[in-house]
Amino acid sequence: MSLFFPDRLLGRVHEESILLNSYFASLSMGVKSPAAVILIQGDSGLGKTKLAESLRPHVVGDDGYFIKGKFDQLSYGSANRPYQGIASVFAEYCSAVEQRSHEDWIEVAEKLRREIDGDEGKILFEAIPSLRKIICGEPSSQKESDIESRPHFCEECQHLEEVKVDGVSENFSESGSNRLNYLIKRFVSVISSIGDPIVLLIDDIQWANKTDLDVLKAIFLGAQNPFLFIFTCRPVDPNHPFNKIIDEFEAKTEIQLQCLRGNSVRQLVAEILRMDDPEKCTSLANFISRVTSGNPLFVRQQIISLRDEGLLRFGSDGWVWDIEAIEEIDLRNVVNMLTDKMKRLPPLTQQTLKICSCIGSKVDLYIVGLIVRETYCVENSDTENHETLAKNAISIAVQEGLVLVAHNSNALTFAHDSVHEAAYCLLEPEKRASYHLKLGKLLYKTMCPNLFQKHQFTIAAQLARGIELVTDDDRILIAEIFFRAGEKSMKASAFLEAHFFFAKGVQLLRKDDWTKHYRLCCDIWMKAADTAYLTSDYQDMNKCLSIIFEHSKGYIADFLDASIIQVRSLSSRDDPTALDVGIEALRVAGEKFPSRNFALHSLVGLARIRCTMKGKGAEKLLQLPPLADKELISLLRLLHMCVNLSVLWNQNLLPLLCFRFVRLNLTHGMSEAMPSAVAVYGAILNRCGYPLSEAEKYGEIALDLEAAINGNCSSQVTFLTFGSTFTKMKKLSDCLKPLRAGFDSGVKDGDITNAMSCAAVAGWVSFYSGQRLSKVATLLAQLRGSMLSFGMILAIRGNRNYINAVEYCRSNSGAPRFSVPIDPDPDDNIGCKKRNIILNEQAKFLQLFVACIFCDYELAWSTSEKLYQFQRIFAGTIWPYICQFYRGMAALSFFPISKCRKAIGTANLCLKELKKGRRQSKINLSHHACLLEAELAVLKKNYKSAEKCYLLAIEHAALAGVTHEHAYACERLGTYHLSRKNYDAAYRQIREARRLYMTWGSRPKCEMLKKKFPDLDNKELFSVIAI
Repeated sequence: MSLFFPDRLLGRVHEESILLNSYFASLSMGVKSPAAVILIQGDSGLGKTKLAESLRPHVVGDDGYFIKGKFDQLSYGSANRPYQGIASVFAEYCSAVEQRSHEDWIEVAEKLRREIDGDEGKILFEAIPSLRKIICGEPSSQKESDIESRPHFCEECQHLEEVKVDGVSENFSESGSNRLNYLIKRFVSVISSIGDPIVLLIDDIQWANKTDLDVLKAIFLGAQNPFLFIFTCRPVDPNHPFNKIIDEFEAKTEIQLQCLRGNSVRQLVAEILRMDDPEKCTSLANFISRVTSGNPLFVRQQIISLRDEGLLRFGSDGWVWDIEAIEEIDLRNVVNMLTDKMKRLPPLTQQTLKICSCIGSKVDLYIVGLIVRETYCVENSDTENHETLAKNAISIAVQEGLVLVAHNSNALTFAHDSVHEAAYCLLEPEKRASYHLKLGKLLYKTMCPNLFQKHQFTIAAQLARGIELVTDDDRILIAEIFFRAGEKSMKASAFLEAHFFFAKGVQLLRKDDWTKHYRLCCDIWMKAADTAYLTSDYQDMNKCLSIIFEHSKGYIADFLDASIIQVRSLSSRDDPTALDVGIEALRVAGEKFPSRNFALHSLVGLARIRCTMKGKGAEKLLQLPPLADKELISLLRLLHMCVNLSVLWNQNLLPLLCFRFVRLNLTHGMSEAMPSAVAVYGAILNRCGYPLSEAEKYGEIALDLEAAINGNCSSQVTFLTFGSTFTKMKKLSDCLKPLRAGFDSGVKDGDITNAMSCAAVAGWVSFYSGQRLSKVATLLAQLRGSMLSFGMILAIRGNRNYINAVEYCRSNSGAPRFSVPIDPDPDDNIGCKKRNIILNEQAKFLQLFVACIFCDYELAWSTSEKLYQFQRIFAGTIWPYICQFYRGMAALSFFPISKCRKAIGTANLCLKELKKGRRQSKINLSHHACLLEAELAVLKKNYKSAEKCYLLAIEHAALAGVTHEHAYACERLGTYHLSRKNYDAAYRQIREARRLYMTWGSRPKCEMLKKKFPDLDNKELFSVIAI
C-alpha cells in the first residue's frame, strides 16, 4: 500500500485564519487605499507556499485571480534572465485571463490597448515577453512553435550565426528603468481597476535582486484594491534590500511559521500511513518529531526514507516498524535523503535531473529534450519532438513526485527547492563548472538561430557558470554571447543582469584582443562601464573607463562616449568636477572654450549666433539633414550635458556652450537635443535684455522642433519654455496645463529630473496664479505621490513647503504665524549646497508671500531682507518681479511700525524693477506695479494718484485672474478709504475682498477680516464702529 500525503494543512489553523481574514479585509478596502500585504516567513520546508496556496479556492470562488511567481536560488547573485520571477507572474495572469470567457479577455485587452500605445508596449515586451499577447492580441508565433516541435533542425541552422558587433547602438540610462517601472505601474493599475480581486503570490522573495524589487515596488504602487500581495520569505539578513521595501508597505500583516508541535506531527504521520488512530504511531511520530524538529517537509521525506530502507513496511495489519532499529540509523538531512533516492533512479532520469538542476527551478522542456537528444542515445528519439522526449526522460521522477509537469505546459518545475538542491548535488562540486560549460556550448552549437533570442539567457547563464574553463578557441565567441545577453538585458532596463554579463565578457578578453578585436573589446568595456555606473559600482566603472581611455587613442567617438559616462557619473553625485571633465573632453575633441573674460566672449558669440539664426524659423531648421556622423553625435551629446551642468556650476560659461551647440547643429545637421538648445538660447536672449518677442519666438521654435522631431513636447523643453521665459509672455495660469503635460511626458519617458522640475514650477504657478486653494491642494498631493515614488528628496521638500502654505491659507490650524523651515547646507557636497540654496530662496519667498497676505508685516520685512540670491537664481523668469512686489509691500507696511527709512528706499527700488517687468509682462505684472505705486503715493500723500492706481490694480488683477491678489488690492484700497474716513467705499472694498478671499478658499483670511471688522455684514453698524 502506498503512502498518502494529505493536501490539507495540519497545525496551521491560526495562520489560515489570519490569512483568510486579511484577504476578506482587502476586499473592503477603498480603491485609493494602499494594497494589503501579507509576509509569510519561516525556514525551508515549513509550508509557506502551501499556506499561501490555501487561499486560492476562496479567490477563484470570488471570480478573482490568484497568480504566482517564484524566484530562483540558483540565479540569485549570478546569471539570470531579467525579471524572471516577475515575468512568471504576468505569464500566469495572461493565461488566467485567456482561460476565462472571450468577453473577459476582450475587456482586459481593450482597456490595456487604450492605456498603453505601441511604443510603450514594445518596452514592456522587451522586459516581459508574455505581455505581448494580451496587449497586442497577437497569438504566440506560429513559426517559433513549429520550429520547436520538429525533432531535427534544417542543416543551415545547425550553428550559431556569427555575431556582428558594430559599436554601441544606443545610450541606455536610468530613464529606461524609470519608464519601464512607470509602464508596469500603469499596466497593473489598468488590470486591477477592472474590479476582480487579484492575489499576487511571490514565492522565495529572498532570491529577488534590486532590479526585481524596483519593479515589484512599481507593481505595488500601481495596484488598486481589491489587491492582495503575499510574499513568502526565508530568514534574511537585516540589510537585505527587500526589508527596505517591506517597511514602506502600510497595510502589512506578518505570519511567522514555526515547526509543527508533537500532536500535529503525530496527526501528520498517521494520515501519511492511513492510520485512523494517531495514538498507534506515537513511538514513530516521537522519533520523527525529534529528528526533523517538526518540519513538515522533513517529516514526509523521513518517512519515505524509512520506507525505502525497509525500516517501514506494509503488512497484513497495516504499516509496521521496529522503533529500536530505526533509532540506530545514521541521521541525514533532507537534501542527502533526496539525493540518495535520486541515485537509485535509472541513469537517464538521473542525467535529466542534472540537466534540469543546472538550468533552474523551472525548465523549458524544449531545452531539456534538445540536450537529451544530443547527449544520450534514447530509443525512438528520432520520431519524438524535444518536448515529448524530455517528458519521457523525466517521467519516473514525475511519478516519484520529484518534479512536476503541468497539463498542456512546456515547462517542468521541481516539487520543492530542497528537491532542486538535491538534484544539483548529483553533480560533484568540482565537476559542476565543466558541466555548465558543456551544456552552454552544446546549446549554442545545436540550437536553431531562430530560437537563439528566446533562449540566449539560458545559454549565457550556463557559459557564465563555467567561464573559468573556457579555452582560447571559444573565448571570443563566448564573449560575444555575453555581449548580446548584456545588450538584451539593457533593453529590458535590467542593469544588474546586464552588468553581470558584460563583466563576464570583460573577463574573457586579453590585452592583445584590443588589436585584433578592437570593436568588440571597446563595446564590451564601454557597456561594462555604463552598467557599472547605472548600478552605482563606481569603482568598477572607473576601472573600465581607464582601460578604454588607454586603448581608444585615435578613436575620438569612443573617447567621447567614455567621457559621457564619466560626466554622468560625477553629475549624479553632485560633483562639481563633472563640468570640468566634460570641458576637457571637448577640448581633446577639438572644441575649446575660454577660461576667463566670459562676458566679452559671450557678447561676441551672441552677436555671431544672432546673425546666423536670423531668418531661421522652425520650418527652415527642420530642413537640416539629421546628424549621422557618430563622432559628431557623441560630441553633441557631451556638449548638451555640459550646457545643462553649466546652469548649476558655471552660468558664465552657459551662453558659450549653448551658442556652440546651436552652431554645430546648423553646420553639420540636426540632433535630437537641438530643441532644448534653442529654448536655452531664447532664455539667454531674455536675460541679456533683448526684446522679449525674440525670446518668445525661439521658445515657440523650440516647441515646434520638439514636436516635429520627437512627436510630443519633452519635459525639458517644456520646463525651459513654460517654466521660464513664457512665464513672462503668457498669462501665468495659461502655463499650468503645459507644465502638467510636461510632467506627465517626463514620467512617461523616464526623464524624472526634468519631470520633477516641471512639477515644481507647476506647483508654484498653481499657487501664485490665484487658482482655488482646494484645486492647488489636489494638484500638490498628486505631484507629491509621484515624487515619493521616485525618491526625489529635494522635490519632496519643496512640495511639502507649498502643501503647508496651502493648508495654512485654507485652515490655519491654529498656528499664530506661517513659517517655512530654512535648512542649513546639509553636508560638504557642493552640489547639494547649491540645490539647497535654490530651495531655501524659494522657501523664503513663499514665507514672504504668506506673511504679506496675512498682514504679518514684521515677519514679511525680516524675510525679505534675507532674500539674498533670489533675483540672480530666478533671473529671466517672472518670479523675481513678483518677489519685488511683495518685498515692496512688506517694506511699506513695516515703515509705519518701525519708521525705518531703509524700507522706503527698498520700496522705491522694488517699484522701479516692477515697472521694468511690466513692460515685459503687462498681463501678469501690471496690477503689482499699480498697487505698489498706490501705496507709495499714499505715503507721499498724493491721494488722487493713489486712488487711481488702486483702481487700476483691481482692474488689472481681475483681468489676470489672480484671485488672491485681486482680493489683496481690494483690501488695501478698503484700508486706504478707512484712513481717509470714506466709510461707504471702505465697506464695499473690504466686503469685496472677503468675497474674493472666500472664492480663493482662504477661510482663515476671511475670519481675520471678520475679527478686524466684526460688523462687516452690517453696513450702518460698520460705519459707526469704524468712526
